[in-house]
Amino acid sequence: MKLKMAPNDVQSMAQDGDAILRSLQNNKLPEIDLMVRESLQNSLDASLEESDITKVDFTINTFDSNLLSPHLENIEQKLKENYPGEQHFIAISDKNTTGLTGDYISDNQEILNGSNFHKLVFGIGKNQSKEGAGGSWGLGKTSYFRMGIGIVFYYTRVKNQDGTFEERLIASLIESPKSKNRVLPGSERGIAWWGEYDKTGEKILPITNSEEISEILKIFNLNNYTNQETGTTIIIPYLNKYKNNESGLEVPWENSREDEVEMAIQRWYFPRISNEIYLEELGNSKLYCSVNGKLISDEFAPNMENIFVLFREIYNSALKGSSTNDKIIVKEVVIPREALKANGKPIGHIAFSEVSREDAGMIPPRNNHSPLAYFGIKDKNKIENHNSKVIAYCRKPGMVVEFNVDGDWSPSEDVQKDNHMLIGCFVPCSSSELSKMHQDKGYLNVESYLRAIENSDHANWEDEHGITLIQRTKKYLLKAIRDTYQDNNDSARSSVTSGLSRKFGKQLMPPKNYGKASRGKSGTRKINNEGVTKSKRSEIDIISTTLIDTSHVKVEFEILLKPVSISKVLVQINSQDGFMDSIVWNKTFGESNKFPFSIKELKIEKDVEKNINSFDETEITPELTIIINEKDQSSIHINYEGEKSTVVKGSFILETQSTQYIPVLSIKSENQVGKDN
Repeated sequence: MKLKMAPNDVQSMAQDGDAILRSLQNNKLPEIDLMVRESLQNSLDASLEESDITKVDFTINTFDSNLLSPHLENIEQKLKENYPGEQHFIAISDKNTTGLTGDYISDNQEILNGSNFHKLVFGIGKNQSKEGAGGSWGLGKTSYFRMGIGIVFYYTRVKNQDGTFEERLIASLIESPKSKNRVLPGSERGIAWWGEYDKTGEKILPITNSEEISEILKIFNLNNYTNQETGTTIIIPYLNKYKNNESGLEVPWENSREDEVEMAIQRWYFPRISNEIYLEELGNSKLYCSVNGKLISDEFAPNMENIFVLFREIYNSALKGSSTNDKIIVKEVVIPREALKANGKPIGHIAFSEVSREDAGMIPPRNNHSPLAYFGIKDKNKIENHNSKVIAYCRKPGMVVEFNVDGDWSPSEDVQKDNHMLIGCFVPCSSSELSKMHQDKGYLNVESYLRAIENSDHANWEDEHGITLIQRTKKYLLKAIRDTYQDNNDSARSSVTSGLSRKFGKQLMPPKNYGKASRGKSGTRKINNEGVTKSKRSEIDIISTTLIDTSHVKVEFEILLKPVSISKVLVQINSQDGFMDSIVWNKTFGESNKFPFSIKELKIEKDVEKNINSFDETEITPELTIIINEKDQSSIHINYEGEKSTVVKGSFILETQSTQYIPVLSIKSENQVGKDN
């Protein structure tokens, strides 16, 4: 194969290999994950319209460098000296795809811009024009060149417009010209191609002779496409030495390149693997993917990891807009104004489910790892607590953009049950038309906007300047999740804040504002304390509840205190006549009948942890004092003199004398005015 080095025109703005390799914008994901994401995305984008299945096979093996090096002009000796004998390679071969179609001979730039072959082999950052495509043909492909010494072979078979089939093979090099280990020192830009020259001797073209192509493929024990087959095979030879996991968290799939590729396929493409619902709902092909001939599937060979089968059910529910089983909740995400052309229609759906260790298969006999480990998260504390909230999101091509863990795609508070993860998936309504304001900026529908805002590595969604679609999507997605758990409180279903009474063995019907500020009666109310008026209230959230015995529950809470405020946290009873605190109780039943609930062992965390065991006023900070009501022991009085809102965390033991009553924890607060600053 003849060599052509990219010219170095000092007056052009052409990038060198170093700049191209750094253009992918992602140093967080492993190289294998980046390569898997890019290669599968390109294969799926090229799926034949009439095919229900896209097949992709990853081959990870060795080859004899002495057989390959003679085919690469000008670097044969360098390869023999530095990379002799047996070397490793990865090949990604797809079928039921179009192959790399398009012109490669024309001098017309407009024609070449429409050529998939030209864009992948010679272009950087050239967008695909196919609707619903995964991305561009340019920047993401640099993941191939980062896997090894910088050489990549492109082999493809296409069907031409006249009905004939054509095979094409070309090799490319992208390396840093600054590297001491570069294989082509004579290239000033670190960019080159190997193929055959046209008649002018100026333009490099792919090899099209089937026998010559077969000679190179056999070095890797690969075969030509035959009969009616079309597709593309990417070959990455001279792989870097494989490095074992060094994160401190040992997981079996990071002990070999083959296992790591298999895990990356499931991690990023579980929505599309053997997914009949994906095919039915979107009309796109489902994915059959194998590694060294081993099919990844739960359909024929049940070897998909349990967590990804579960996550795919959640994805399917969001895609359909309705739950596929009773453990999954689905909610519309609706942006009220200036989002879609049709106001009131959802921009997408969020589906989510609470996942216990048992659901995740973490207990015997399966003994799976934490779901977080499968997502690539290695935070040992999060794994041990098993209380994270994970929201994945993806658009039409079916590749997960990100696993957002305890981030801005999920509520900051733990809405789910203790020792449960909240796992969810947001799927946009891709074809929904955007409002005129967005269409005037070139974004016709949801899919076109999301595609435009993805970085070259497709690793997150960030709004364009002046547009807030993602920001508002997150806002109303969070509202949908929070409202679900608030509604669950109303109907006595499972929720963290209703945990108090569940621990006592009684089903609760807490109020809609349970765990929030007590609003009191409507209208005005006279306050006895001089200089105290009603204002915005403080808020309390239940973080967790832990059963100690039949009479005691540990309650962990978090309070948001408003500036210069007096607050009262109190236990009430949810009775047929309304909410009853100890004062109303004593008036109704007399003081001889003790109020059924009392607060014990109050602890406050504010800079340092303080135990409040007496009924004397305890100073937490110079601005914050707390006291337990000595008479009834069912309320906590908080005096806060700070000028800015603050958060106080703490815990107490709730003691009950009877299980026939329903406890409700609430807060009342009043601002102090007229005080000296």
